[in-house]
Formats: sequence, C-alpha cells, structure tokens
Amino acid sequence: MPNEQLVPLERVSKFIRQLTHDVRNGLSAIDLETAFIAEIATDEEVLAEVRKLREMVAETAKMLHRVSQHFQPPTVHPIPWAATTVMEELRKQLQTEFPEESLTVEMENRFKEETVQIDLNQTLAVALAVLRNAFQFRQEGVLVRVIGSSQDGQTTLEVREPKATLQNETPPEEWGVEPLRSTRSGGYGLGLYQARQIAEAQGGSLEISFTGSELVTRIALLG
Repeated sequence: MPNEQLVPLERVSKFIRQLTHDVRNGLSAIDLETAFIAEIATDEEVLAEVRKLREMVAETAKMLHRVSQHFQPPTVHPIPWAATTVMEELRKQLQTEFPEESLTVEMENRFKEETVQIDLNQTLAVALAVLRNAFQFRQEGVLVRVIGSSQDGQTTLEVREPKATLQNETPPEEWGVEPLRSTRSGGYGLGLYQARQIAEAQGGSLEISFTGSELVTRIALLG
C-alpha cells in the first residue's frame, strides 16, 4: 500500500502501556462503584449479579495486564539451577495452570547433574507459552511430550506434538518472530513472540520445526 506507515515497536509498546493504564483506571472506578452497590443492596439476586460483574472486571484487568506485559522487553535475572529442578517445577505449574490438559502430557526427565544459568520463572513462562499453544491447536486427545535432556554440551527442553499437517501457512521457523501474527480466533499473536524474547534475553533460543509427522519446539537453555 502506497500510504502504509511503519510504526516502531517501541512506540507501539508505549501506546499499549498507556492505553492499558487508562483502561485499567476506568475498570478500577467501575469496580469501586460495584463494591458500593454491594454494600447498599439487600436483594440477593442483585448481589449475585454484582459479584459476577466484579469478577468480569477483574478478569478483563488481568487480560489487559498480560497483553501489556507481552509488549515490554523481558527482564531476566539468571542464576544457577539444577536442570532437574526445571522439569520438576514445570510439572507443578503445568498441573496448576492446565489441570485437565496436563493429564495428556508425558514428561521425560533425562537430566542428571546438569546445571543451567537461567531465570527460572521466566523459563517456565516460556515452556508454558509453548504448551498453551500446543493445547490450543492440537487434535483432541493427542499426547504431548516434554523432554528435558543434554546433548553435545547443550541443555534443552523439547515439546513434541504428533501432527500430520499444519494449518498455519507460515513456516514454523517463523512462528513468534514477529508480534501480532495469529491464526487463532481471538488470539493476539504475542505468546510465542514473548517466549522467543525471553529465551534470547537469557542467552538461549527457541526453535520450532516440523518433521512431517511431529511439531518440535526446542528451548535451548544456557548451561
């Protein structure tokens, strides 16, 4: 398009941050009003509806915060961790955040005494973003494997998902390279993008490939 303007991502991030701040202030005002209504109302049906409204406001505020965070450069504080601890903590968070989906995840901890220099919470966020993506696009009942291993001096987490074809026309190698590219209805195209940013910020990487029968996401950790 001849009149197309390219806006720097930094400017977009600043706009999203300001917009999120303004909208959350509005939501906070709505929440205060509903809290006041809850104090003066006596009808149980009205109180029940007010509680639902406050829950909706809280969830919307959380969603805005998550979107805003995805646009901010990640901050990481790497320290040494036992690689086995990464797998153990990932298992716990997976069961907490995806209790039903975790039943169809097979985790293989092949680590021994390896140590990795990572920000643990941020690394778990990367792995969970990859798994969330797998859950959203996989066929029902398909088993997802998470493999932690160390080969040729490189420590990795791999998420392997059996898949015959890909719905996304974009090559897997390019997934998450640019923000705001999503094929999922209601998606923002930010999950894998932020995951890549975090992985690279702590000296690792995130690579996605398709073998023709399996989608493989490889998260390299800095040893």
